[in-house]
Amino acid sequence: MREPLSWWLQLGERVGPSVVAATIRATASGPMDRDWDPPPWLLPHQRPAACRLSARLAVFRGALLADATGMGKTYVALAVASRFRRPAAVVPAALLSQWRKAAASVRVDITVFTHESLSRNGPPPAGDFILVDEAHRFRNPATRRYDRLARAIGDTPVLLLTATPLVNRAADVGALLRLFLPDHGLALLGVSSIEAAAAARSHEGLAHGLSAVTVARSAAAAGLAALIPAAHDGPLYTDATLDTSRWTRVAEGIAELTFPTLGDPTATELMRMHLLTRLASSAPALETTLRRHRRYLEHALAAAARGESVSRRALIHLLAPYDDAQRELDLYRAAEARLDLDPSHLDAERRRVTNLLDEVRSAPAWDPKAERLHQLLRERDRSEHGAKSIVFTAAIATALHLAGRLGWRRLVVATGRGARIATGALGLPEALALFAPVSQGVAPPGPAHVANVLIATDLASEGLNLQDANLVVHYDLPWSPVRLAQRLGRIARLGSAHDRVDVWWFTPPPPVADRLATAPRISLKARSQLATGAPDSSAVGRARLEGGLFDWRDAFALAPAPLRSPAHAVVTGPRAAIFALEWRLMGKGTIPELLVLEGAPPRVVLGECRIRELVHLMTAAPVAAGEPAAGFHRACLTAVRARLAATQRGPADAETGRLMRCIVRRARDVARDRRQVQLGLLDHALDSLTTGLPAGGLRELADWLAAGAPPAGPPNLSRAPDAAPPASVALMAALFGDGSGSQMP
Repeated sequence: MREPLSWWLQLGERVGPSVVAATIRATASGPMDRDWDPPPWLLPHQRPAACRLSARLAVFRGALLADATGMGKTYVALAVASRFRRPAAVVPAALLSQWRKAAASVRVDITVFTHESLSRNGPPPAGDFILVDEAHRFRNPATRRYDRLARAIGDTPVLLLTATPLVNRAADVGALLRLFLPDHGLALLGVSSIEAAAAARSHEGLAHGLSAVTVARSAAAAGLAALIPAAHDGPLYTDATLDTSRWTRVAEGIAELTFPTLGDPTATELMRMHLLTRLASSAPALETTLRRHRRYLEHALAAAARGESVSRRALIHLLAPYDDAQRELDLYRAAEARLDLDPSHLDAERRRVTNLLDEVRSAPAWDPKAERLHQLLRERDRSEHGAKSIVFTAAIATALHLAGRLGWRRLVVATGRGARIATGALGLPEALALFAPVSQGVAPPGPAHVANVLIATDLASEGLNLQDANLVVHYDLPWSPVRLAQRLGRIARLGSAHDRVDVWWFTPPPPVADRLATAPRISLKARSQLATGAPDSSAVGRARLEGGLFDWRDAFALAPAPLRSPAHAVVTGPRAAIFALEWRLMGKGTIPELLVLEGAPPRVVLGECRIRELVHLMTAAPVAAGEPAAGFHRACLTAVRARLAATQRGPADAETGRLMRCIVRRARDVARDRRQVQLGLLDHALDSLTTGLPAGGLRELADWLAAGAPPAGPPNLSRAPDAAPPASVALMAALFGDGSGSQMP
């Protein structure tokens, strides 16, 4: 910047606290498009969300819509898409018809692709805007679907829809952000490296950056608490799936397995937990997995006889398709191929698995856990005749087992392999129409075809409208709280005619429950989700954990525009200061931010809860006669300088560093041979890396470098060197506490 930074951050005149407070409130909501009038078909609570997303897309070329499940994210996204000429959507295959129907109902012409098509090398989405539904499915950069989406995005604005950007770890958030941001894309907001913040599990730092990129509101913040049914939790049932003595023998047998092909303690433990989970689900589920495991061991024995190793991909056959993608993913990450397979160890393991199979197959047909569910549903039908219930399981075999136990009477089964009723297979839309005709917008079926129970794997936990039901049964516990929240979200959403919905819980009996540690694991993940801005989450026994980390910002979304000249005020209160900044990006718009400092010496506050407390306290405090506490203005200058310096330094992620070193080595050879054209191309690529590339651009550049030394054509980058323009900053208002009030521990 040509002017000294102190000029840009001058305090201006001293005014009344109410004037400064209005500017602070307007700044809190982050980027806001105040000129666009969204389509009239949006509901009142959806309009400010669309305006905020529109501004975020202009500034960051990407945004996250993470409103709580059931608030109508689909229509907010379609409203934003209506601003573009050729929008495209990437959605789960199970939601394809639902998205097309929604788009047609509001007359938004959008091309729809599926997650699954990307995984199968289908055509990538193309258009001038891309929205991605259930975007948390793209949290793993090692997958084909992530790679193809990242490359397809390029310079295209992208809107990611997910109620929970963080599923298991902070790296999930980082991977989603990197789809459209370089590693230092949030440096102006205090996150100098997205990769480093995710690796350090810096939830507070990530949340502060997300507050400017994300719209994430709870139902209460949007004024919808009375329109979305409350969740009522029932007790935890701990029934086993086999008689007590056999259950103990099988659990002990699983503990004795050694998994000799895995070659990694983590993978071994994951596989053991997978088998224990199947035991907790049903005997048929465990039998299916054990049979697959024995076939895999026979495959390994044949490989050992040939002196070959077993590939990691072959491990996927140990897991039932579509059952538990997260566990499959974790196992695939952890496993290593074994080159030293010992046939005697493999044969001993095969005998142990065969013994377990014999134990399970010889068990009586009586299943205490299934019997408990049958009894509960029978009692419910007597008290609420015709009430609709959804039973979620973790295994296809369990879903079919339960359907048989319930006599296939007035029920539908929906799994990754399709849908079934008593008379045979049918399409998923037809099956859902039998169960939830009101939610699906179809005429009710005849009395002989009505289904009151839907038994489903988690295929049906994402995106579907099933508000006809008022009961969710967690027959099996999933790997993550995301699944719990999504299951509840199928029925506790806008459009439900119920005042409340019930939630029933099943959990394995001890000691298997202790070994699996599902409840504490889910609780830990839920805390991480709420700490990074998820509007709500779930824990075992508690269907709804309220979050709303950013709700206070949403309350200010329609506040007046900020002051156009700086001003400050002093109030009675803690030793703290709130600076309303406006980061200005040339040609890209502005990023309003509240930079909050407190203490002696002053330090930057990133914790969202603490920022909220200080903003509420100080904007309501009376005027003070004294001067601003010493050091805060200087501390603000120091923090702003550090952020600008981090922006100018560029990205610090490992892949950018690797590619920079590769280009420098290549440039030495090219310069020695005086190949000016190639040297110019390498210089252009290096400029792009210094400016910063999102994940897709890095991958395109890596391919270009791997193709030759170097090829004649320019690299196909998803970000030009001038795409991250220089930033300047202005202070719009400052509010100082005089130090006379409590420091609020």
